[in-house]
Amino acid sequence: MTTDIVWYAVKRYAKQIGIEHLAPHDLRRTCARLCHEEGGELEQIQFLLGHASVQTTERYIGCRQNLREAVNDRFRISPSNKPLTESRVVA
Repeated sequence: MTTDIVWYAVKRYAKQIGIEHLAPHDLRRTCARLCHEEGGELEQIQFLLGHASVQTTERYIGCRQNLREAVNDRFRISPSNKPLTESRVVA
């Protein structure tokens, strides 16, 4: 299948459903954004899109990682808390 065939198919079916300006790349970007909205990890989406850098994927889908509030901070573990015991460790 060539890029011309994909382009033609997208344009043809978009016109049939009343969308004038739609390109195959719009579908690629939409897929990436939907994956992200459904909780897909940036690294998974990066792999799906074939990007070398996660920063490219962030720009592509219009998001940024929240490094100030890392997910592991939600564990509420700090040096002043008791150390983890075997009963608190999930295997």
